[in-house]
Amino acid sequence: MHKGGSGGPPAPRWGFGGKTPIVPLFLLLCAAGLLLGLFALAALLPYPELTAFRARSYSLVLRDRQGLVLRVFPAEDGFHREWADLGEIPPSVVRIFLRAEDRRFYFHGGVDLLAVLGSALRNLRAGRVVSGASTITMQLARLIRPHPPTLRGKIAEAADALRLEARLSKAEILELWINNIPFGSNIEGLSAMGRARFGRSAAALDESRAALLAVVPRRPGRYDPARNPGEAVAAALALSVRCGLVPDEAALRAAAAEAAAPAGSDRAPFFAPHFTGRAAAAFKAAAPGTAAGAVPGRLPRTTLDLELQTYGEELLRRSLAELGDNRVTNGAILAIENDTGAVRLYAGSASWFDDAVSGKIDGVRIRNQSGSCLKPFLYALALDSGFTPAEILPDLPTVFGGPEAYIPSNFNRRFNGPVRLRVALASSLNIPAVYTLERLGVEAFEDYLVSLGFDSIADTRFSHGTGLALGNGEVSLEELVRAFSAFPRGGLLPSLRWWEAGDDEGEARRVMSPYAAWVIADILSDRASRFTGFGPAPALATDFPAMFKTGTANQFQHIWALGASRRFTLGVWMGNFSGETVIGRTGSSIPARIAAELLRVLEGPEDPALPDRRGNGAGGPSGPLGGPPPETAEGVLICALSGMAAGPDCGGVLREWLPRNRRSGPCTWHHPGGLAYPPEYQAWLEERFRWGRGAAGPSFADAAGSIRLPVSGSVYYLDPALPPEAQALRLETAGFAPEAAVSLDGILQGVLNSAGVYALPLFRGRHRVTVEDETGAAAWTDFEVR
Repeated sequence: MHKGGSGGPPAPRWGFGGKTPIVPLFLLLCAAGLLLGLFALAALLPYPELTAFRARSYSLVLRDRQGLVLRVFPAEDGFHREWADLGEIPPSVVRIFLRAEDRRFYFHGGVDLLAVLGSALRNLRAGRVVSGASTITMQLARLIRPHPPTLRGKIAEAADALRLEARLSKAEILELWINNIPFGSNIEGLSAMGRARFGRSAAALDESRAALLAVVPRRPGRYDPARNPGEAVAAALALSVRCGLVPDEAALRAAAAEAAAPAGSDRAPFFAPHFTGRAAAAFKAAAPGTAAGAVPGRLPRTTLDLELQTYGEELLRRSLAELGDNRVTNGAILAIENDTGAVRLYAGSASWFDDAVSGKIDGVRIRNQSGSCLKPFLYALALDSGFTPAEILPDLPTVFGGPEAYIPSNFNRRFNGPVRLRVALASSLNIPAVYTLERLGVEAFEDYLVSLGFDSIADTRFSHGTGLALGNGEVSLEELVRAFSAFPRGGLLPSLRWWEAGDDEGEARRVMSPYAAWVIADILSDRASRFTGFGPAPALATDFPAMFKTGTANQFQHIWALGASRRFTLGVWMGNFSGETVIGRTGSSIPARIAAELLRVLEGPEDPALPDRRGNGAGGPSGPLGGPPPETAEGVLICALSGMAAGPDCGGVLREWLPRNRRSGPCTWHHPGGLAYPPEYQAWLEERFRWGRGAAGPSFADAAGSIRLPVSGSVYYLDPALPPEAQALRLETAGFAPEAAVSLDGILQGVLNSAGVYALPLFRGRHRVTVEDETGAAAWTDFEVR
């Protein structure tokens, strides 16, 4: 019998007022299921705006090989928008932005109902909108798909926020938002704003700078520290208090002053602008159709060494200061790593910002006459065409070309008679180079240069003549450096590399035989052979194996130097972009000095991992730059004068590296009775040493009276840079008696000197020169001066 209550059964202990919980529980489960269904639907329904937003372009941030930022290119829409992985940003910086915008970010599903309720109450009390309730997710939704600021727009924004929460993790939402926060001034994202105002990426921000930036999005025109530092500091102090931080007013004011300094509106780095422009173009070309920075934060580093770049630019500016009075106002430097083709230094001009001397023009790519810098490639072609480094070439006054005569001369205005190919190249003698080009053919040399990557020659093919041997074709510094690196590379031409890519050495192709490459490298590192043309050349003296080639264009407008060690190749150009004639003779010693100094910096201290890295510093036929000679070469003792195999009567004997099975016969110039030069060197030797006929000295074959120069039918041109009275035409004869009479157009001019030479005056018109001696021997020739 039940006591103390009604006659019914007792209510369950888990019930609600004695009623069964089945209906409320069912309704709760239905609501949960509906919510989950909506959540799943939000995750599954297409969201093309989010896909497009995540694929938007970001600023292209270029770094040097050590990770230092060189330059930041804006995104394709013109905005400065850098990407930073969330894990890179200091947690304290992230915390400040969370507390400033969405304190309960990790506790809501995209819409903060408590914040909505609180905002509604505050707005009702104020009678106007004084507070919003947008969460970070809702702000991101508004960036992805903007809505009008109406009730319907707010509902759509909240729905999009739920869609975002269904698709992305909290970390992904926060990362996407923090990299796209609008700060005004075409700046979006924390990293871009930190760099613009403080020269720092998001990863390098501290709490004070973060607090200053966290208040900007609310009112960019008012709280930007670059515009209103006082307002920004006041807002940041208030934010710090709300965030529970101990505000450091002094630090905030110092940071605001930094942002408001003259450069505060744009502190993005701007190093090596010509190089970074090329690297950015290379990135886009390597991934056509890909927006710059579309894979944010995943770019490899560039190959540039910023420390080397800075030193090279300063060295160039100091050297140009020495030539300011000569109209040499600009210059360029390019240095690459031989093994990979990686660009380590790229200075397109002395200063990008100096518009007075056209500093924005890229001197690495512009085409100019190169002077003697093409000679190494000419002789490489000769070696691969059957010449040897012992080949004897005439360094004599010579007329080249057809009816329009071309008479080159050497830089030192001397003629050296018979010279070996090694000496002709090392001393950069002009006449042997033109003689070699005539034998090989101008078109063959043009084709060879094109195969070496000289697109400039391809564009001007068939327009050069024999002057191409002396650099009358316009080429770029980039073409020269890349081709010059084939010598220390054993004949392989590299592709230039702009991006660090692990162990990838870049594409290379063979453009010359290993023998030709080794011999040219050996010659240009041979100080003894260089002495004929340059003397001791202290600017080119290095304590490690190095090869050099210099060049000076006509009128000295362009001066060049190329240099290479085993590991690096570089080139220096100096001149001006305006084409003005340089005042005075500048010579190529200054760019050569820059090249040698930069090679010293590149080589750095002794590296024991590199055998024979410094060598003996003396060069010579067994110089170490090219490493051991190739298997196709053999060392042969030759006569230093004739280049033939050394005989018992040869006074000077040296070792030369010749192709195997290419030994010549013994020297025929030296014999027990003395030295017999070939007849073509008679006038040269007599004039040089003042040996008259019958005097003791070398013997020659008998020759009748004749005029060697000028050649009949030749056409000469007056140099407009010199007064006519300062110009003369060399008359060279053979076989006449001493003091033979010289007449021009029937008027006696004078008599030949003991070498059979006379300097004829030059004036425009057609002329006949006649030479007659006391024995009755006579000869004449016709020529024209224009």
